[in-house]
Amino acid sequence: MGRLSSQTLACLLLLLAAWSGFAVAGGLTPGAGSVDLSHHSQFVVGDGKLTPDQVQDLPESRWQGLDKDINLGYTDAPHWFRVRLENSHDEPLRRLIELGYPMLDRIDFFTVQDGNLVKQASTGDSLAFDTRPTPHRAFVFPVTLAPETTNEFYFLIQTSGSLQLPLTLWQADAFASHSDAELTMESMFYGIMLVMALFNLFLFFSLRERAYLYYVGVVSSTLVLMASLDGVAFQYLYPDLPALHKQVLLVIVPLCQVALCLFAREYLELQHRYPLWNRLFLVLAAVAALGAITSFVLPFNLSTRLTVSLAIPVALANLVAGISLWRRGDKNARLFSIAWVALLASVLLTVLNKLGLLPTSLLTEHGIPLGASAQALLFSFALADRFNRERRAYFHEKQLALAAVQQQREAEAALLRASSHHELTGLPDRSIFERVVDRAISGNAAAPSAVFMLHLRRFDDINKTLGHKDADQMLNLFACRMNRLVAGTVQAVYLEGNGDQTKCVAHIEGVSFAFALQDDDHQRLLEQAAELAERFAEPIEFRGLMLELSFVIGASFVEPEVRDTQSLLRHAFIALDQTGAGGSNLAVYNAEMNPYSPRRLTLMTDLREALRSDGLELYFQPQLQLKSDRIAGFEALLRWAHPEHGFVPPDEFIPMAEQTGLIKPVTQWVIREALSFCKALDDVGCDATVSVNISAMNLREPDFCDAVCRLLENNHVAARRLVLEVTETAAMLDPQRSLSALSALQAAKVRLSIDDFGTGHSSLAYIRKLPVNEIKIDRSFVMAMDTNAGDATIVRTTINMCHDLGYEVVAEGVENKATLELLRRFGCDYAQGYHLARPMNIDNALAWLRQSSLVKHSGLSA
Repeated sequence: MGRLSSQTLACLLLLLAAWSGFAVAGGLTPGAGSVDLSHHSQFVVGDGKLTPDQVQDLPESRWQGLDKDINLGYTDAPHWFRVRLENSHDEPLRRLIELGYPMLDRIDFFTVQDGNLVKQASTGDSLAFDTRPTPHRAFVFPVTLAPETTNEFYFLIQTSGSLQLPLTLWQADAFASHSDAELTMESMFYGIMLVMALFNLFLFFSLRERAYLYYVGVVSSTLVLMASLDGVAFQYLYPDLPALHKQVLLVIVPLCQVALCLFAREYLELQHRYPLWNRLFLVLAAVAALGAITSFVLPFNLSTRLTVSLAIPVALANLVAGISLWRRGDKNARLFSIAWVALLASVLLTVLNKLGLLPTSLLTEHGIPLGASAQALLFSFALADRFNRERRAYFHEKQLALAAVQQQREAEAALLRASSHHELTGLPDRSIFERVVDRAISGNAAAPSAVFMLHLRRFDDINKTLGHKDADQMLNLFACRMNRLVAGTVQAVYLEGNGDQTKCVAHIEGVSFAFALQDDDHQRLLEQAAELAERFAEPIEFRGLMLELSFVIGASFVEPEVRDTQSLLRHAFIALDQTGAGGSNLAVYNAEMNPYSPRRLTLMTDLREALRSDGLELYFQPQLQLKSDRIAGFEALLRWAHPEHGFVPPDEFIPMAEQTGLIKPVTQWVIREALSFCKALDDVGCDATVSVNISAMNLREPDFCDAVCRLLENNHVAARRLVLEVTETAAMLDPQRSLSALSALQAAKVRLSIDDFGTGHSSLAYIRKLPVNEIKIDRSFVMAMDTNAGDATIVRTTINMCHDLGYEVVAEGVENKATLELLRRFGCDYAQGYHLARPMNIDNALAWLRQSSLVKHSGLSA
């Protein structure tokens, strides 16, 4: 980057020399082959209806003379210009008249022949380039000055931008030399800017810093702007597309402003360090981007004024931000501010010139190229300076990092000696446990029959009660006693040591421990483990207190297909989640309890695809109204026939849907299909309800009620035809949200039901608060009630209680006529079960209805 700075300085000197050449070329005396015609010109503002003959006959009082350069600012009125040149020689002179401002829309050039105005050419940057009398980026008209007389030339000019008319009379040779020199210098400028853009683009791809990319945007947009203003782009890139030429000018100015704002934001690191400045530059960039977009629809005059005027706040914001941050000691802002001082002066001069407030001069004519060149080079200096400072900081940080690494290595060397043991308890860690057990299994020497994982529960309570230091001592006491008890059994697998130093327990992590036992009899091993668990649970005396630690144990037996310790530990860890059933704190792993099996992972993926491709299907089981002996409803039951695994029961894939977030689209799909079935029921003369099971997760969705209402509205089904069933356990998971969701559904006239009543752990006091219409008695009480007096009593009592509370009752699991008649005698409202019909798909359900004598409008009320 040091070489970058010296090369950039050389570029700056070369550019300054180049623009100095422009100054010399623009100041030629008449003797050198050129004459400034600004003081030889007059103009009159036309109204768009003046004909050439009328213009020629205008009185002299209408013509306005000029005592300065021709710059009339932004105007779209047509202007006639008259140039009078006297040739005192006795022979004609061939000369060139140059209009040095290439941004004029239309120019009609007239000469006087036989006392009349004759149009010689029509050109402008709104016409194709080949309309120009002389192929040049400016407008050049060849003229012949008649000898010993005053020659008059007329220009009719109309433009939507700034009307500037730098007129110069040239000798052909002098003009050719001047044009070549000017083009050469411009080409050097374009080349240097292009090289700078490409070099910084390379730096961006190398360093991946967006400041370099935005700098490339600044340089590139400046390059395109200069080439367009000079007429070079129109001449060489798209000479037959004048509309494109104008659009490029309109778009490139705001894009340059966008690049400048983004560069300032990135280079000065405003987004992280100065949020107010960051927001200001984002707003300016957004306004400039809006200007680029609106340039496609706004008139040229208005769009030009807006984009040129926006350059002032953009430049001032950059300058003020740079100076403000510089004063705060931000080193990045030094060269940044100087660059903007250089550009701001040139931009202000140019803008004031375009607005007609300053005359055309060297600074106003070449202000933007000079200022942009200086700014681009200073920005390059700034990037190089920041890179050098960041590189020095990086090397300093590397030195500090190397020193830290050295210290870390020394610390690791010290820790390596104890890395295989837990720092607090001194017990072997997982690596030793796995290595010893794996070796024992592979060598079949005293091969362990089972691996046990013990995890302490609610140890945070000990931390909060005793404090971390005392809790650590308590944990150490427990670990030592656990190791001593395990080592005292004949089935224990020794990990290391002997005598009092024997270690049979490994400290796996946190408050989890593992040990292995060996025996040919699995039942004997479990009895031994249960005995150990009782000993582990004995209170520990600590600081005069008798403290008990709660724990759970997971066990995994060595199987022919599972003989590696990692898998055994993983299975024992999975078994931990199953502890607590039946009051036991010991659980043995089996494949059915593994929620992380390959089959489960496959089903989780396939369920999403089944939902997307209609791989799911609804079955419907009828519900009989016992009072009228008519079909009053159907329960929708979800079925999944997996192409590989066959029938997958809902109690297997519904929990997966709840865990993966698919339960929401699954429930909406089921409700949508159920409502479609409602419409099909109307075709067979049945207005039965359709019941749909919903999850506790659905009740937590803030928009669940709205989604149900939309589905009802889209399917044109009355809300009373839909029954949503939720288990009492699900309703109890989040009582407040459940009550809110169910209340909203009741307000929408959707019927609600408590499913599997009697199997959960809810309280009657809470169920009374739920806005439900019916209670479904679980099949476990109904199926054997005809032979089990206890079940019959429970069902009868439940029916009477629900009726007293104002609920209707549905009994599911009706398998025979005796049960049905018993329910009828008890006053049950609805019955459902295999005695009536098995669940059927939609076609079979409709066919069953057509053949059934139980079809009749139910007349259910909402």
